[in-house]
Amino acid sequence: MKIQQPKIGKALPGADWEEAFDLDEGTVHSVCIEGGTAFSDGGRVRLDGAEFRKVDFRGFEAPGSEVLDSVFDGCDLSNADFSRSSLHRCVFRRVKLTGAVFSESSLRDVRFEHCAGRYASFNFSKIERVRFDDNELASADFVGCELKGVEFGKNQLDDASFLDTDLAGIDLTRAEYANLTVSPQLLAGCRVTRDQAVGFARTFGLEIEE
Repeated sequence: MKIQQPKIGKALPGADWEEAFDLDEGTVHSVCIEGGTAFSDGGRVRLDGAEFRKVDFRGFEAPGSEVLDSVFDGCDLSNADFSRSSLHRCVFRRVKLTGAVFSESSLRDVRFEHCAGRYASFNFSKIERVRFDDNELASADFVGCELKGVEFGKNQLDDASFLDTDLAGIDLTRAEYANLTVSPQLLAGCRVTRDQAVGFARTFGLEIEE
């Protein structure tokens, strides 16, 4: 699966958040921000063509936002709210996503790599051409999602929930979990290992003959 890369300039000017953030327009555009704390008025923002390195977005509230062609590297988005947002051509690398909210959003051409996303919420989102690779996503929620061209590499998914999400075409063979919540009627076509299949069978009440 080919995921489009962020369209970012090769030599972005550096700035801090206060300098780069247009409070009237709610925008950050074509800039590299390293360190510091992000702030907003709690309304929608537009982050476009930007790179964020070790920026503190903890508790950042920006529902209904647009995040385009941007890279987050080593940032902390714990409990940030990007619900009902559009995230297109973005990379999240080594990002803390504990409790982050991306519910009811559109994610397209996005990569999550080496992130800590326990309790993150993607509920009722449309997720297309997105790769999750080597992330800690225990107790994350993917309830009622539309998944298309989504790849789950080696991720920790213990106690994650895919309730009411069609998993046809999804490969979970590299995922690690002791318990995973799914809807049995929407599991057909999901690729799992033999041990994972036995685990699902037991969860659904089947008695396995050893």
